[in-house]
This record gives sequence, C-alpha cells and structure tokens, in this order.
Amino acid sequence: MPSAKKHRRQTLNYKQNKKRLWKKVKRKTEVHIPCKQIKGSWDSTKSMKQNLSEMGIAVDPNAVMPLPKPNLVFPTLITDIEREKKKPGIQKPNVVKEMEVEADLGEREKKFQLPVDDVFFCTYMLDKYKEDYKAMARDSRNAYQLTPKQVRNKIREFKRSKLQYQKYLDSKQDKTVNKDSMET
Repeated sequence: MPSAKKHRRQTLNYKQNKKRLWKKVKRKTEVHIPCKQIKGSWDSTKSMKQNLSEMGIAVDPNAVMPLPKPNLVFPTLITDIEREKKKPGIQKPNVVKEMEVEADLGEREKKFQLPVDDVFFCTYMLDKYKEDYKAMARDSRNAYQLTPKQVRNKIREFKRSKLQYQKYLDSKQDKTVNKDSMET
C-alpha cells in the first residue's frame, strides 16, 4: 500500500515576487519595540541583553533581585557586594529617566462615548423605569429585543461614558430645579 504523503519536487512560482516576499520575512523578524524611549536608543548591532544593560534595564529580574534562600541561617552580605561590583556601567541613563517621567504623568484618560441612539435609549429607559431592567426589556422601544442583562450592561456602559452621563445628570437636575421654582 503506497504512503499517503506525496513527495513532489519544489517548483519555482514565477508569479511571486521573491524580493517582496523576502522583505515581508525580514519585517517579521525585526524587533518591534513599542516604547519610544527604548526604541530611540536601541542599537541594532548589539544583542538585546547588551542594549538593555546599557540602558540600565534588567533582562532577567531574578538575576537582579534573586529570592532569598530559606536554607541559609545567616544572611550573607558578600553576595550583595559582589552583585554591586558586577553591575555594568549604565551608558544611557536618560532612557530610564524619561520612562520614569512618563510613568509619573500617569495614563491618559480614555474618552469613551456611546452612539447617540444608545444614549437616547438609555436616558429614556432610566427616566421611565429607574433601575428596573426587566421592565426595560419588555418596553416597546427595546427594538433589538435586548434581555434584562443586556439592557443592564448597556446602561452600565452609558454610566461609564463620563461626559454623556454627566450631561444626563445635569439635565435631570435642571428639570427638578425648574419644577421646584414653578411650584413656589
């Protein structure tokens, strides 16, 4: 019985551009560095370990700060002294400083916004039913026939969009103030 595998001779595909294919392969093998500080001072002729040690960044955190061994009775100071002697000179200290400055600034706040139709849906439902999600699911304006949990999640998203939810709360407050002033 013959084998299922067939060994065919490789033929050259003349339709493919070999130069373009090689560029794709080369692009895939290149190192992708999302951090702009590291990317700016990266030397492609050196290895990753050499590059990071020059910047003062640890490649292996266990090598820099090993876990203490529980079997030792007396802590040894010799290992700390040896570790300090082995530290290579940081040739690019500006990288770490720039990263620290960026970390101190904190993350940018993401401005999350819902589509206008969803905002109208959520405001109508909240005005009419407050927090009764089962009643919201049965409402005739629930065109997409969302379940109570889906309605709840949509309203949670609406509450997370700070600007839109704040506008809703402000308009709700204005309505209550206007009602109070008309009554007096």
